[in-house]
Amino acid sequence: MTKDRIRVIAVAACFLGLTLFTAFSVLAAEEAHGAEEVGIINLNRTLLIQAVNFLILIVVLHRFLFKPLTQFLATRADGIKRSLEEAKTARETAVQTQKEYEAQILATRREAAALRELAVREVEEERQRLLKTSREEAARLVAEAKVQIEQEVKRAKTELRAEVVSLSLGVAERVIARSLTDDDHRRLAEQVVAEIGSGR
Repeated sequence: MTKDRIRVIAVAACFLGLTLFTAFSVLAAEEAHGAEEVGIINLNRTLLIQAVNFLILIVVLHRFLFKPLTQFLATRADGIKRSLEEAKTARETAVQTQKEYEAQILATRREAAALRELAVREVEEERQRLLKTSREEAARLVAEAKVQIEQEVKRAKTELRAEVVSLSLGVAERVIARSLTDDDHRRLAEQVVAEIGSGR
């Protein structure tokens, strides 16, 4: 037991002993004097004893019941107040955290939209670049094909002229060899040389 409890028990025992001593002495005095009138309120020693007993009861109740009860209620009120403050702080923290999360979500959405827009722009630029490259390549291939076709046509014409000349000469030689004289040969040779020289 603690010292305070031992002291309280000792004080209570003293009051109880004093009350019993007073009560016994009053009872002895009443028996010695005889019976008094019985009424609603008698102003005698019993009233004094009852008053002292009532005061002792109030002191004992105050000491053992009222003080611990008020301390318990004060502690409980402090605990409730602390709990309310903690709940308020937690609510404010939750609201602040929710605002931060909402701001982060909004920032993330904006960043995603910006990235999406950048990706779309890059894809469009790449598409335009590829189209331009493809068109340039197609134009280059068409130009090369035209040049090659023109060269092939020129070469074919040249080969065809050479072959025609060769065939013509062969046919002409045969025909001439049968019917022409030496003078006709000279004249024809000079004419062919003149035609070749003029570029026909």
